[in-house]
Amino acid sequence: MKVALAERLDQVEEQFVELWNNMASLWGISPTMARIHGLLYISGAALSMDDIMERLGISRGNVSMNLSKLVEWGLVRRVHKRGDRKEYFESLSDVWEMFTLVANQRKRREIDPILTTLRRCRDELTPEAIGGQALKEPAQKRFQRINDLLKLLTLFDGLAQRFFESHKGLREAVEMLTSEE
Repeated sequence: MKVALAERLDQVEEQFVELWNNMASLWGISPTMARIHGLLYISGAALSMDDIMERLGISRGNVSMNLSKLVEWGLVRRVHKRGDRKEYFESLSDVWEMFTLVANQRKRREIDPILTTLRRCRDELTPEAIGGQALKEPAQKRFQRINDLLKLLTLFDGLAQRFFESHKGLREAVEMLTSEE
């Protein structure tokens, strides 16, 4: 029995949206935010809030709040259709740009606070912080361990920042690293 194309597209859309829902925790976002983005991305269409509510069975307030976050992140943009007062939303279509935006948000929310805390911990163990005294063995070891970790993470942070400046640079680097020449 042959499945109609429209039905097949609906099935694929549902599977894709569920996949995005399941990936939400990896991205550090809510499942609802992921489902809305997944729908906008897979449909490739500009959808109104009413369209999103109907297709995903989500309340207006929930759709509104999550669309605002998606717009804030730069993953979704507002679109106006001529002759229609409704506001429509569409997803970025460039997967590299999407990945870069999500990774940059994760870095800002998770990595940056880690670096700040490590710097604060390291600075608490400097001779200046303990009244000009030389560091004794346990403090010296801890200072060194924290400083080594901070150097490594700062190096990765700088590398990530370079890639975030241009998703094209990230793509080129990944392609270069994975080429089989």
